Amino acid sequence: MGKTISKSSQRELAQLRLRVQDWRQTKKSVTEPMPREMWELAIQLAERYGVSRTARATGLNSGWLRKRVAASEAKSPIGTPAFLELPSAMVVVAEARVQEAEPEVAVGYRLEAAATIDLSTPDGARMRIRLEAGQKLDAATVVAAFFGRAR
Repeated sequence: MGKTISKSSQRELAQLRLRVQDWRQTKKSVTEPMPREMWELAIQLAERYGVSRTARATGLNSGWLRKRVAASEAKSPIGTPAFLELPSAMVVVAEARVQEAEPEVAVGYRLEAAATIDLSTPDGARMRIRLEAGQKLDAATVVAAFFGRAR
């Protein structure tokens, strides 16, 4: 049995259905493509509620919606490895210290200059990291937590 969706979810799907119906009635020719904004909204809803449910609720062709969702996922930077390159003006110095209790070497990083790192995701989440000179840096852990990836 399928999941039930909330009233707000039903409202979102119904609003898109009305927009699609309105577009179909006012388009100038049979071959006029649906506006990109409406497809983007349909893709977002399909990712949240499933392609089949979204297609049924909005009156869109499930085959076309499924292809667009797949193409969107292929282009999405989320889930692809990310590389964070620090500006060359910001020097990062590795520090090694030997722990006396165990013969392991722990490595940390210390900034030689102040820096600001701005991060954002395709869904609009944003984060700014302000780092002061001399501050220890573990940017990989912060960035991984922001993007929801375990390190």
